[in-house]
Amino acid sequence: MKKHSIPERKVRIPRTVIVLGIVSLLTDASSEMIYPLIPVYIAALGSGAVVLGIIEGVAETTSSMLKLISGIISDRIGKRKLLVLAGYTISSLIRPLTGIVTSAWQIVLIRLTDRIGKGIRTAPRDALIAASGDRDNLGRAFGFHRAMDHAGAVLGPVIAITVLCAIFLLAGVNDSLKALRWTFLFALVPGFFAILTIVFFVKEKAPANGSAGKFSLSFKDYDSNFRNYLLIMVLFTLGNSSDAFLLFRLEEAIHESGAVVDFVRGNQYLNLMISKFGSVEIQENVINILFLPLVWAFFHIIKVVFSTPLGSLSDRIGRKKVITMGWWVYTAVYSGFALLIFLSPGLQIVASFILFAVYALYYAFTEGAEKAFVADLVKSENKGTAYGLFNFAIGMGALPASVIFGLLYSYSDKLFPGYGGTVAFGSGAIIALASIILLSLKVRENSNPV
Repeated sequence: MKKHSIPERKVRIPRTVIVLGIVSLLTDASSEMIYPLIPVYIAALGSGAVVLGIIEGVAETTSSMLKLISGIISDRIGKRKLLVLAGYTISSLIRPLTGIVTSAWQIVLIRLTDRIGKGIRTAPRDALIAASGDRDNLGRAFGFHRAMDHAGAVLGPVIAITVLCAIFLLAGVNDSLKALRWTFLFALVPGFFAILTIVFFVKEKAPANGSAGKFSLSFKDYDSNFRNYLLIMVLFTLGNSSDAFLLFRLEEAIHESGAVVDFVRGNQYLNLMISKFGSVEIQENVINILFLPLVWAFFHIIKVVFSTPLGSLSDRIGRKKVITMGWWVYTAVYSGFALLIFLSPGLQIVASFILFAVYALYYAFTEGAEKAFVADLVKSENKGTAYGLFNFAIGMGALPASVIFGLLYSYSDKLFPGYGGTVAFGSGAIIALASIILLSLKVRENSNPV
């Protein structure tokens, strides 16, 4: 038994990964104070699914394009920390300005700039993580980083709910839109601490053989196996729309059924607390607004619990197997959301909650394994560019994915009232299934020298 415990003691999380994990925790706390409330905010501003799709698609595609450029630059100059700091700073300062927009279309500019920051920081940050540990534990390292990121996503909604309650109860604000604005502005605080953490605690271990010279990109440095992996990621992403649509679908179920309001009314303590929020209409609006961050926090708690162990699983049984498991979970969840319409309104909320819980496992299976797989397939001097290409591939599918999903959701609902979600989520499940088949046939496990 003692012999089996020795390898476990050798597996430790590098300091760089821990510090970058803290940065991600703080950044995600800031981001997730805003993100789960965006569907409600957009609705309050008078827009719907199509606008939501355009906002998310444009934002993520811009981010992914910049990840490629930033990855190339980080390989050439060998100074990853500088790019990481610039990216986090841009996002942390611009994101809270969501609270001052007067139209849903203005959110596009905020989200665009926020994603520019993410695009600048992501590839060099991932390269720092890949360079900080040995190959056999990369799944664990990336899994831990994602777990910290998701811990921030749990903390963010909790902070948002606390701030909202303080605004409603202590400040006496009855206007839901105004309360959301102040909550978004408060997101500046954790973002500011994230910047300070990078400045004072992130220590860079840049590649010793970083290539100085012109900034160029050549696919000759990457074999067909890696290129196939990227192409399949593009396909999978085409069916992987923004998670904001899952919240949008849940918000629809909440609004149509009134089940959450009925639950609160049936609980003496909760009903007494909510009765202090003004008129009946305001109370019901507040209940629905507060429920979404709670679901989002629960969603990320599961990610926190499983991201590190499932990332480590890819170190033991192989990246492809773990990624495939995650994609099967995704297919099942999207199929479940497609079939929600056949349940009663009350059961739709229960089913959505369960599906959110299962959906979190998709992330836990794939996020660490997908990034660790990149490090397995490329050489050390090209890791920054490789992570840029990986994220760019995802971005190539992100804009059409969210825009098409939004269009399918809206226009299918007009043609077949109530079935917009069925068509949109069903399409995503079919694309994910095709991606699973191609991954199994076209990509092989590989271990190039670090």
